[in-house]
Amino acid sequence: MHRLAWLFLPSAESVSFAIRCCVSVALVLYLAFWLQLDNAYWAFINVAILIQPLPGFLVVRAFSRLLGTFVAGVISIVLVALFAQSYVLFCVSLVVWVSLMVFCASLFRNNLSYGFVLAGYVTMIVGVRAMADPDTVFSVAVARTAETGLAAVVAAFVSVLLAPGVTARKYLEARVAAMKAMGRQFRRIGCGPDERDAGQGVGHGDPTAPHPLLHELVSKTLALEQTRQYARYDEPAFSEYDRLARRLDYELLALVSSMASLQVYLGKFGSRVDVGPLRKLDDAAALLARDPNDTGPIKHAFGQAYNAILADARADRGNDARRSLVDWVIISRALDLANRMRAAVIKHGMLLAERGAGTARASRRNEFSAPVSLRESLRTTVRAGTAIAVGAAIWATHNDPALSGMMVLLAVLTTLFALGDNPVAGARGFAIGSVCAFVSAFVANFVLLPAVNGFVMLMVVLLPFVFVAGLAMATPSLALVGRISLVQFALLVNPANGSRQDFITFAEAFMGISLAVILALVAFSLILPVSPRGLLRERLAGMFGELAKGFTGSRERFETRIYDRLLRLPVAADQGETHVSARQAAFSAVNMGLEARSLRVMAGHAGFAAGTQAAVQDLLAELEALFRHGYPAVDDVFSVQTRANTLAQRLLKESLVFTPRRRLRHGVRAGVAAELVAAALADYGMARENADGTRIRLGASDRVV
Repeated sequence: MHRLAWLFLPSAESVSFAIRCCVSVALVLYLAFWLQLDNAYWAFINVAILIQPLPGFLVVRAFSRLLGTFVAGVISIVLVALFAQSYVLFCVSLVVWVSLMVFCASLFRNNLSYGFVLAGYVTMIVGVRAMADPDTVFSVAVARTAETGLAAVVAAFVSVLLAPGVTARKYLEARVAAMKAMGRQFRRIGCGPDERDAGQGVGHGDPTAPHPLLHELVSKTLALEQTRQYARYDEPAFSEYDRLARRLDYELLALVSSMASLQVYLGKFGSRVDVGPLRKLDDAAALLARDPNDTGPIKHAFGQAYNAILADARADRGNDARRSLVDWVIISRALDLANRMRAAVIKHGMLLAERGAGTARASRRNEFSAPVSLRESLRTTVRAGTAIAVGAAIWATHNDPALSGMMVLLAVLTTLFALGDNPVAGARGFAIGSVCAFVSAFVANFVLLPAVNGFVMLMVVLLPFVFVAGLAMATPSLALVGRISLVQFALLVNPANGSRQDFITFAEAFMGISLAVILALVAFSLILPVSPRGLLRERLAGMFGELAKGFTGSRERFETRIYDRLLRLPVAADQGETHVSARQAAFSAVNMGLEARSLRVMAGHAGFAAGTQAAVQDLLAELEALFRHGYPAVDDVFSVQTRANTLAQRLLKESLVFTPRRRLRHGVRAGVAAELVAAALADYGMARENADGTRIRLGASDRVV
């Protein structure tokens, strides 16, 4: 019964989305019939593809679909005009164009990628249909653009009208959830190993391994940006404080970075260090975990914690020289966490009050537009191009109506699912959705529709299927199957003015769908196959490449890109120790890069002697060279780690005599950053060799872990 809860006990959000699906489908079909469009069911299909639970995301995606469809229409006209006399040349040109669009789509993310996908497979849709009568290519392109435009406008209008402000509310809920999780994570950092939640570690109780909670916290924080950028499209007032929300998102991400590196560092010492400064954050963290919206007391509590940590450090100022590097790491990072969390809570309070939040000026380019691996893009293009080429060869040499539908669906499959980490699983999901659609459409076509005698009765037949598909789309685990079912249902039922599909046409359409799925599965399985472990190695190499070039430029750009790469690691597809090591190595790479950037900045502010500055630059150059070509040798990692630890001791020793106090703080923070770089290198080395860590030396010279 639990598996069917999405159907029999749906949430209010799922029901709301399903209702929006029904209203959008009913309205778009009514308008398509009234406007007497050539293929009204394509407007239905477009709604099924476009409709999204977040109205703001739908508005942007609808625009991308319109633009992609327009480009596809122009290209279709050009290709048919050039190669109408030769099916072979036309098929070759189609394969080349769709492959090019797959390549471009794989280089980008989100709606820009979606626009390229549309420009690819809609060209196939228009071109394949127009080749039956080349003189109609212009009217087919115009009709397809009109149907797409109608669907985009209707779906966006209905979603924004019936669910105004949903995206902005989702963003607020996600931000509150992330801040609650951060409050819980704050309290975990100051706990001893025995006090931490049982079973939260990764890797059989290894205290040095990062916790799944950190990975989830990174995911939640990055998801804020993915939602925020669409909030203003269904809540125009959000534009007034969009920039402040963006700054807060990056502030929270930076706090997650600080917590991650500190937790991994302290895990290597267990109960041998004094975490008293971190304990002073507990009360504020408890308030944050309980209710982030009660910003006044939280802000005051973090301010008090900062003052208490600073007062203790100043009261014991005479013992500065006797403090170990570990002590300085804890004091410095505790002050930094308290100060930055207080600033983040202030921004959160301003957003809740919707005041003083800046202007409606557009944000800078979002960091999530970062391109992916060129190697992955080329491999994806070859696999998709091969599948389409085989289908085109069959279509060009066999005069069968079912093959036209096969070509269209093959283009959809290869452009959509080739972009995922597991295209075979995507194609399987498409197959499951197609079977569900076949059964539903068969019942609708040959049992229910013969009794239909008007538009109202047509909706009585169609909308129950649409409603169930909408509930499935609102359930994350069934979203793909639900969407594919609705799209294929619209294609197989083919609602039109006063006509229905006969059994022969229905069977041909399903045969075309089946052949497209088989060809896609075969191509994705046999052409340039890559194992989960191989893909994992490629993604890790890309992360290390990001690390090697990440010591210049803005912190937020580097931080977002490298964390984004972390979440794209397919560690869940792997098993056993590889899963553990991959996650640990990835976290260590993130921590290493961020602390190395802090080292560069703080060392420059502190004004160390020329020799020390040169040593800092040499270490950064070594780090870049170490990870420039992917996986470095473990012995080289530990060698650089030893030098980083030595440099940390040197920076601390020199900085303790600096004046004024501000210069001393910068110098100590540089030493702390170098020590955390050493810790991250050690963590990476342990992940690579699964050793017991007896070679790792951190903190004071007599501390061996």
